Amino acid sequence: MTRTGDRDITRRTALTTLGAALALGASAPSRAMAAAEDWPAVQAAALKEGKLSFYHNLRPQGVEQLLVEFRKANPGIQTEQIRLGSAPLIERFSTEFNAGRNLADAMLTFPDDAMFAGVDKAGWAAEWTPPELAAFNKDVNHGNKVFAVHTSRNVIIYNKQRVKPSDAPKEWADLWDPKWKGKVAMDPPWRSIAVQGLVAFWVKNGIPDAAQKLKANDVRFFEGSAGVFQAVLRGDVMVATLADLPLEPGLEDGAPIGFVYPKSGTATNSGYVMVSGRAPHPNAGKVFVNWLLSAPGQLVLQEQGGLPVTRPGVTPTKFIPPTSALSNAVDSLTIVSGPEQNKTIDVWRETFGIR
Repeated sequence: MTRTGDRDITRRTALTTLGAALALGASAPSRAMAAAEDWPAVQAAALKEGKLSFYHNLRPQGVEQLLVEFRKANPGIQTEQIRLGSAPLIERFSTEFNAGRNLADAMLTFPDDAMFAGVDKAGWAAEWTPPELAAFNKDVNHGNKVFAVHTSRNVIIYNKQRVKPSDAPKEWADLWDPKWKGKVAMDPPWRSIAVQGLVAFWVKNGIPDAAQKLKANDVRFFEGSAGVFQAVLRGDVMVATLADLPLEPGLEDGAPIGFVYPKSGTATNSGYVMVSGRAPHPNAGKVFVNWLLSAPGQLVLQEQGGLPVTRPGVTPTKFIPPTSALSNAVDSLTIVSGPEQNKTIDVWRETFGIR
């Protein structure tokens, strides 16, 4: 079963619902250190549960095949999914967790401080050690609870049928060049954690007034990276900034899209996966997360999700460069703070008249 949806949210909403969840701390699961598990017993229990509910913000064209491959590797476990933008997905999980309406077994999304606070303080995530985790660098592991599995990077794209590579924007500031007036697109920052990271990157690098500059240049908003990508592909706009989720699969399909990762740098966001601390099918959740961390699972995730994965030794993406090849790639988690980012989002909403 697939259910999709999306709506605006700021980090403030997630933090508000988190506060209520923290009030239930006495009923949160034990925070004891993860112990070695009998993995064959976990697998057997997962088959007995027979079901997985997966919350995510992967591209819709890829997640279906990813779940097909998981079911091939784990016959007997049926899957259902809910897909939302990263910020509303975290809010939904928080609201359900607070209400005791626990539907998710596993969640994969780009986290913010509200999610990490929920994981660390409210029991959002199970504490355990996936067998496949031993193959990864230590920095992907957040407390044996959430694990970084792939990484998106903000990028500038353009329609090669309408824009010559020599004329395309090379830096973020080029997006408010008057020659692009009414021809620039982006995902609104109040919707996406990835875009919030880019805004923080701009502020950190001396561009505090990007909202005013883009409004003056008649920027157009489209929902999600896929929506932005399609707008450029259709020719509704000529250039755009987006998190690069749809870029690799689009280029593989032959889309006439050019791209530039500015030399001044870019903001990155790692997608983290976790098993819910109150999963209705906890063993199925563990089997799924461990498969996603395996070499075959990581390859499927990269091919279907379109982003470089974090497991060492996996064949690199074909069209877009690895994060290690980018200039000044800054992890959004190191520059985005909740209160300051809320203030920034308020400025963007006010600038564009969004309440």
